[in-house]
Amino acid sequence: MEATNSSPEASSFVPLAEHQSRTPSSFYSGPPVLYHHSQSCKIVILERELLATPALSALRGQDGASNSTASQNEQDGDEKEVAISDVDIWVTSDKFLLFSRTASTGVSILYPSISLHALQRLRVPDTDAEVQGLYMQVATPGAPSADDEEECITMTVVLPADATLQESTEAAEEAETPTQQLYNAVSACSNLHPDPVEQGDEDDEEDGPKFISAEEHDGVFQLGNGDLPPPVDGSSGWITAENMDQFFDADGNWIAAGEPPSFPLGPGAGTVRAREGENGVDENEDEDDTKWRKTD
Repeated sequence: MEATNSSPEASSFVPLAEHQSRTPSSFYSGPPVLYHHSQSCKIVILERELLATPALSALRGQDGASNSTASQNEQDGDEKEVAISDVDIWVTSDKFLLFSRTASTGVSILYPSISLHALQRLRVPDTDAEVQGLYMQVATPGAPSADDEEECITMTVVLPADATLQESTEAAEEAETPTQQLYNAVSACSNLHPDPVEQGDEDDEEDGPKFISAEEHDGVFQLGNGDLPPPVDGSSGWITAENMDQFFDADGNWIAAGEPPSFPLGPGAGTVRAREGENGVDENEDEDDTKWRKTD
């Protein structure tokens, strides 16, 4: 979450309808796409979380700043909610932006920081009407909490009562509301910024073999999980059924260059079974000393 004093301008973004109507010249450059824009919104947030987040607290302007200390003393320990009015919302493919024209300050939020967003029914402070809003959990920088979970704040974006559906080339659902459209916009942009994959997150990395690059080990691939012995020198990998004849003769004797492997190869390693001839007779055996025969 980062504070900004520059008001976003519509000309800085490509409207979603325009973006959907043509193929962009590049998917990696150009201005961000504007998925949603609403003016005169309200941000509903707990007083204590607002005071702990200077960038958001600045959206209240001078009046809110002057009353912050008194409010904190009066409401210490209370779960009091406050509403910040006249906030513009910009949902772009790059960041989620909040800007207060009254306070001339704003906040930019990276999508990976939005750990949860959902539709919510709530009452705005100092009003009696129940409205629909976009509930959000936003991670905040700082030390982990006592239970090792990431610290976050929760806030709800409430669109103005006269908000209408915005233009899009995609057909809207019959019962879609402006707040649902806002939710869909945040969902679409969040999907453009997936959380980075950390080591050990994926099942195939946890359960399967982990290979170390050949460049780091003299051109020989090695397993990194310790489940198998190291490869034989000069084999460029592992001894398999396809290349066994390069290392063992028909009697299982080592014929390759260098020392034979010192690790146990397991039962049957190096043994070459001759092909069976007609009637199941081993071609390496005399007919009078038959080892295998077919039975009807």
